Amino acid sequence: MTEGATDQTRPEVSRRRWCLVSDSFARPAFTIEQIRTFLIVAGREHITEAAKVLGLSQPAVTQQVQLLERALGVPLLERLGRGVRLSEAGEDVAAACLLVMRALENLEGTARSIRGLEAGSLALGVTQVAGSYYLSSALAAFSAAYPGVDVDIEINDSYVVCEQVLAGVLEFGLVESPPQTRLSCTRVASDEVVLTVHPEHPLAGRGQVLPEGLAGSSCLLWDRGPVSEAAPAHLIGAPIQGLPRIRLANLEAARRMLLAEPSFIAAIPRVAIADDLRRKALAVVGRRSLTRPVCAVRRPGGVLSPAADAFWSVLTDPVRHVSGTPA
Repeated sequence: MTEGATDQTRPEVSRRRWCLVSDSFARPAFTIEQIRTFLIVAGREHITEAAKVLGLSQPAVTQQVQLLERALGVPLLERLGRGVRLSEAGEDVAAACLLVMRALENLEGTARSIRGLEAGSLALGVTQVAGSYYLSSALAAFSAAYPGVDVDIEINDSYVVCEQVLAGVLEFGLVESPPQTRLSCTRVASDEVVLTVHPEHPLAGRGQVLPEGLAGSSCLLWDRGPVSEAAPAHLIGAPIQGLPRIRLANLEAARRMLLAEPSFIAAIPRVAIADDLRRKALAVVGRRSLTRPVCAVRRPGGVLSPAADAFWSVLTDPVRHVSGTPA
């Protein structure tokens, strides 16, 4: 199509809209390199280490940060021994700078998407359960469709993942029972949690939790945060108050302890112990279970990079929404 033909088919109002938007932007008093330098210093918490990463001298790095502080009018760093740390204002500025750098990556990603997502990267966060049991098929489908895109996956609890998505550190996340946040949530699966014990535990196979059957038991908590304690409390009830609690913060470690020792009890996702239940290596206590939504979360109204947008489409495809089984 010729340039003249393009001008004739493009509405005049569209050109006017872009012109008015671009005219409203003020020229920033800082540079992209100053932002990048500041973020690397904040991440390393050390000027010398940041200088090595950047390939600059220590005075040059210090000057870049000072120029950014002068442009913004707020102190960004505080001295801490031989290192530095973010000031209170620096925390807020760093979060905003991450959004700026992410937007620049999105700009480069947009150009790459025109070439068919031949290269690029995206960062997402998942919980232990979501990452281990509800992500694999979507990840495999995405990697097959876009082999040139690198995917960085951070594993953490639901609260941390949601906070990092909201701050722009991660583009989106996959979590169970997302806490009340300002994030947009799309349910992709359902996860069932059951009370689990060794087959030799006094409560193995019982239809209800009997307080006397809990004598000598310890409750394993395999995740951080209130969600970890809410599940066993829901399934065990009041008797849980008298149980010793062992915090492992690792699902596989809790599973292995249940397999090895009859004195442990834990609220475990059924999908994580399905094979153990079939082999009768583990047993379920009671008839109650706890169903949790597995949700993809993103900033409301936020623009994803082309790579992240493509992954989001695969992950939230309604065909993959299967209750109680991996997505």
